Amino acid sequence: MQNSVMRWRYNDPPLVWLLVAAYVAHVVEEFVGGFPPWLAMLFGRPLSYEAFLIINAIGLGVMIVAAQVSAKRESLGWLAIGIATVVFTNGVLHLLGSLATATYSPGLITGVVLYLPLGHLALLRAWDQAPGSSLGKGIGAGLAAHAVVILVALLSVR
Repeated sequence: MQNSVMRWRYNDPPLVWLLVAAYVAHVVEEFVGGFPPWLAMLFGRPLSYEAFLIINAIGLGVMIVAAQVSAKRESLGWLAIGIATVVFTNGVLHLLGSLATATYSPGLITGVVLYLPLGHLALLRAWDQAPGSSLGKGIGAGLAAHAVVILVALLSVR
């Protein structure tokens, strides 16, 4: 008997756009919660709010383009996996940052409530549904993208 429950695919538009919406909510929490000063606590030098907004505006633009194309073409589904990887990794890093510093890492709430479950869902779906090459390419691209964002942020602290 075939399961009658509809399962989202890892690159279905509703799931991919939920990841993008979670990113917007996350950036708002980071901004309002004071993520740039929190980084200054860690590194001794602040990241300006201007640099924070520029980095995240570029990130949002890249994410929107990746979401659009990944939902339309199976061959570009790895981009959805990359988005899910960035989101999931960021959620984990906020949790670890809060635990390591015994402070609130601005972005922790959306990281735990939105990023971890949505990223996990998308990655589980990709594990089950995506071609192997897409899975590896997407996870690699997501980890590389997150590393680039961290590097740019660290280079931007004054």
